[in-house]
Parts: sequence; structure tokens; C-alpha cells
Amino acid sequence: MFESRLKTMIKKAENSGGNIILFIDEMHMLIGAGDKWGSNDAANIVKPALARSCIRCVGATTFDDYRKYIEKDAALERRFQKVHIEEPSTQATIATLRGIKQQYERHHSLEIQDAAIVAAAELAGRYITGRQFPCKAIDLIDAACATAKKMMQIDSQEKEEDTVKKAIVAPNHVAQAVRRCTGIPVSTLDQEEKDRLIHLADRLHERVVGQDEAVNLVAEAVLRSRASRDQPGQPIGSFLFLGLTGVGKTDLAKALAEQLFDSEKMLVRIDMSEYVGFGAVARLIGAAPSCIAYDDGGQLTEIVRRRPYSVILFDEVEKADPLVLNVFIQLLDDGVLTDGKGRTVDFKNTIIIMTSNLGAEHLTAGMAGESTMEAAKELVIKKVHKHFKPEFLNRLSEVVIFEPLLHDKLKEIVKIQMKSVTARVAAKSISLSASDAALDVILLESCNLMYGARPIRRWVQKNVMTVLSRMLLKGEAVEGSTIVIDATDDKTGLKYEVLNPQGKSPVVELSCDKTKVT
Repeated sequence: MFESRLKTMIKKAENSGGNIILFIDEMHMLIGAGDKWGSNDAANIVKPALARSCIRCVGATTFDDYRKYIEKDAALERRFQKVHIEEPSTQATIATLRGIKQQYERHHSLEIQDAAIVAAAELAGRYITGRQFPCKAIDLIDAACATAKKMMQIDSQEKEEDTVKKAIVAPNHVAQAVRRCTGIPVSTLDQEEKDRLIHLADRLHERVVGQDEAVNLVAEAVLRSRASRDQPGQPIGSFLFLGLTGVGKTDLAKALAEQLFDSEKMLVRIDMSEYVGFGAVARLIGAAPSCIAYDDGGQLTEIVRRRPYSVILFDEVEKADPLVLNVFIQLLDDGVLTDGKGRTVDFKNTIIIMTSNLGAEHLTAGMAGESTMEAAKELVIKKVHKHFKPEFLNRLSEVVIFEPLLHDKLKEIVKIQMKSVTARVAAKSISLSASDAALDVILLESCNLMYGARPIRRWVQKNVMTVLSRMLLKGEAVEGSTIVIDATDDKTGLKYEVLNPQGKSPVVELSCDKTKVT
């Protein structure tokens, strides 16, 4: 059956006098197709007609499938003239979209603005990685058409109109389609996004305390990338953060992910202490074809293939295997990595942040007054240059030393932590306020200059959140309540007063060693 149908098709093409061109998509599938019970496969059925030059035939396949299948069949390979089709440029893609514009307008019964055509090509090239032009831009226009038509239908239903107006596809519909595909908050660099980028540093400062230099360097790198992209062949920015634990290195990475990609979930954290010894590189980018774990893929490359717009945090990078650092050199220089399966993974839309505690002892000495802070920073830089290769450090955008956090900065962190607690109880329609005296008690009980902000976060969670959770479970604080936190009379603990709609509840006092109700 299969063989007779294929021969009939070939015969029809032969008798057309050259007016029929056979196009065989996924041409490598000819090999082995229909090969049952000793009959010829499709490739051997087509070969005689190709040898006689009786038909016009065009085949299409990928480079990988060509090497895997076609090159192994020399008789089939020599009957075709090989033509490499390069990916079209953005301008060529725009011309292609303009050529098929009317087809999509008829199919969706709408109108497509030329600005939407341009936006589809530009945004597809920028945000959709792992696919090629013009396919990804065409799919984007199709999705934008569906979005525009659906929005027009909903608008007509809300206005109770009998007829649905003809929808018009604009650049904002294309941006919405990109957001659904990638999860990235995309606009076309309108005034709103420009304001967001200009004030990015201010928003980061609201969360990260006492690290002005680090915040400004990262914000400027993002600004350059989104507005002009000064080094298009590299990641958006690559930074080495140095400093004591708890000074805000990870918090800055989280804040950046939240501001740029709307969620801290866009932060990819990799503990480099796990990438030591034999197999460290394979675990990161994927094993070679001969290895058992070949199909698993690399832990880094697979994540970035799925989420090409991310903040990548390599924690404790000084503990990584030297071979892993050699891989980073390629990543920082070219913005791409080749995984174990030979696929190119694009890192050009990521921000690379590496953290390290190298030289922390010098910063501790400077904080204790044993040396000046400037001298301590110089010793830290010397240690970094001794540990890492020059070719690795030269490819980083910046090496940033985080300042140790002193009491005045830790007080600001206490305020930020309590602001977070306030937001959590606000979700239950409960107001919360804490006096300056209460903040002083929290700082006094939790402050540890050696460990920065982390002890404060733990103390607030362990003490403040525990008391509030107990109040909620007991029903002492209900919807509409106001909780006032103040210091106890002896300034050694906290007291909680709940103002319910029905009146005041008992005051709960929390000291260092006990909780009592008065």
C-alpha cells in the first residue's frame, strides 16, 4: 500500500513535464519508511527517479539529522545538491512577516499594524531563544492576533454590543504574547519601562541596605542592556560579590530578579561547593554521549534553556573545581555554553552573580579597628587575584566588595524585616505597627556584626512571628484588628497590644526568657 502510493506520486510528477515539484519535509524520514516484510523503503523507491533526473525534488532536514541519516546513505546523498539555509536577519524576517500579513488578517478577521510586525521581529529576536527566525516571529504574530481578537470580544461583551468590532493588532498585543510565552514582563520600551529602568537603583536600595556601590553597578549594567546593549555578545552583567556573610549579597540577587522578572523565582541559585572533583563539569553542563547520565542534561544548562531570562547566582564560587571555572571563562566571554548534547545554550539574557567569602578575615579585622577598611579591601583583592586566574577575573563586569554592616545599617534591616511581617499580617486584614523602642529591642537581641542581617531575620521569625501566629490561632487578633508592638518597661523584651473592633485584648509581653500576659 505504502509503496504503491509513493510510486503513483512519483509517476505523476514524472508525467507533469516539470510542472510538479516534490517537497519532502523531514527528508531523513525517507530512510526506513515503509520498510516492512522485505520491501524497499521510501529512500530506495525514490532513488531511481532521482537518478534518471525525471522529477524535481526538494528535501529539507536539519544538520544533525543529515549527519545521522543522509550521510550514511551515499547513494541518496549524491543525488541531491546540498544547500545550507542560514537563519534570516531581523530585517529579512520583517519583510517575510509583511508578505504573509494579509493571510493572518483574513484568517483572524482583523487588522495588523506595521508597528506590530516590527515589534514581533524585534521582540522574538530578543526574548525567544532556542528557536530561529522567521518561525518564532510568525508564531508570535499568530499569538498576538489571537490575543487582540479575544480582548475585543471581551470588551464587546462588557459593553453589551451586538456586533464585535474589527480588532487591530498593535505592539502591546505582541508584548503580551511574549509575556505568556516566556513569563517575562515585556513592553516595547515605552515611557513606563524607561521610568522603571531609571529608578531601578532606587527600588533596589529599598531592599538592600548599605551597599550603594553594588546596587549602582548592577542597575547601570541592566540599564545599558535594556536600552542599548553595549556588549551584545556577553551576559547582561557579570559580578563577583565579596564580603562577610549576611551583608546582602544574596538579597541583592533576589531583589534584582524580582524587579526585572516580577518574581524571586527567576533567581537560579547554584551552590558551587557541590561542584568539586570528577564529574563536576558534566554535572553542570551535561555528560558526554558515552556516559550513563547523558540524557539527564546539565543542571545549569537545562535551567537556562527553560528560563533564558534569569539571575544566575553561583554561591561560594571559590569552592568550585578549577575545571568548572574554565567553563565560566567561555560563559562570560561569549555568553553561550555548549551542553553535553552539543546544543548551544544562550546566556546573553542572564545576569551572572558569583559570591565568595574570600578575604572575609581581613574585613573582620578592619571592622574591629585592627586596620583601616581601605587596607582590608586591598588585602581582599590580593587574595582574590591569588585564588582566581587573571583570564577569569578580566571577563567579569565588576568585582564588588560589600561593606560590613554596622549598627545604623542593621537598624534599617530591622525596619525592612518588620515591614515584611506587616505585609504578611496585612494579607489577613490585620494592621501592625512597631515603635522605635521595639525596633531597638529587636536590634539589641539579634545584632551580631560578624553575621550581618541573617541573625535579625532568624530572630524576627522565631520570636515576633511565633507570637503573632499564636495570636491568630487563638483568635486574639481577628480581621480588622490592630496589633501594636512596643518595648517592655525594662527595655528587655516586647509587648503586644491588640486593638480589636470589640475593644482591647490583654497585653502580651515577651522577654528574653519567657512570655507573659498582663
